[in-house]
Amino acid sequence: MATTKRIQSLERAAMILELFQNQVTELGLKEIVEKTELNKSTAFGIVNSLTDLGYLMQNSENQKYSLGPKILSLSTALRMNNVIVRITHPYLEELANRYQETVHSAIDAGNASVIYLDKVESDSSIIINTKMGVKNYMHCTGVGKCLLAYKSVEECDRLLRFPLTARTYNTFTEREPLYEELKKIRERGYAMDCDEIEIGLSCVSVPVFQADGKPGFAISVSGSTPRITGKLKDTDLLERMKAIAQELSKKIYG
Repeated sequence: MATTKRIQSLERAAMILELFQNQVTELGLKEIVEKTELNKSTAFGIVNSLTDLGYLMQNSENQKYSLGPKILSLSTALRMNNVIVRITHPYLEELANRYQETVHSAIDAGNASVIYLDKVESDSSIIINTKMGVKNYMHCTGVGKCLLAYKSVEECDRLLRFPLTARTYNTFTEREPLYEELKKIRERGYAMDCDEIEIGLSCVSVPVFQADGKPGFAISVSGSTPRITGKLKDTDLLERMKAIAQELSKKIYG
C-alpha cells in the first residue's frame, strides 16, 4: 500500500509554530528546544528561517521569539475569506436557482492566478470541473480577467511577464489584445470568458468592490456558451449580478 511522503522539516516548523498557539509570553530558543525535544542546532535553523520569513519575530532586548506579522496577515486573510463565503453564499444560491447555471466566487491569489472560494450548482446546470481552493489562470477566466482589469498596466506587466498559456484557440496569448479586452471590461463593468478555458463553456463575471474602489473578489455565472449568451440577451442576468455585487460590497466592505 502506497504511503504519502511527509516532509520532516515542515512538520518540525509546524510544531514550533504551534507552541505559540496558547502562549502569552515569548519563548527563548532553550524553551523551544525543551518543548519540542528537537536538537538545538535543528531548532535554531528552523527558528531562524521562520524569523527571516516573517512567521516569527525576535525581541532584540531578550532574544526571545513570538509570532510574526506574516501569521497575522494569514489569519486576517482567512477570516476575510470566511466572511466572504458566509455572506456571499446565499446570493450565489439565488443566482444558481434563478438562472439554472453554476455560480462561483473567487479571489486574487497572486502570481496572475485566482482561487475559487465557493461554488453553487443548479439541478439543470452542466457539470463544471472546478474545485474550491484550487488556483486557475487570470488571463483566461471570467473572474480572473474581472480582477485583472482593475490593476494598473505596470501591475499587469509584472504579473503577466511569463508566456500566457493557451487553454483553447480563443485564449488571449498576446498582451496587447488582452489589455484592450481589460479596458473594455472596466468600461462595461463585467468580464466574459467565451470558450477561452474550455470550448463550449462561457461565463460572465462582475467585481465586488472594496471601500478603496478596488475589487475584493468576483462572482461569476458559468454554463454552456449558447445558454450564457442567450441569458445575457434575453434575461436580467447581468443587471441582477451587478445589483448583487453592490449589495455585497456594502455588506462586506461597508
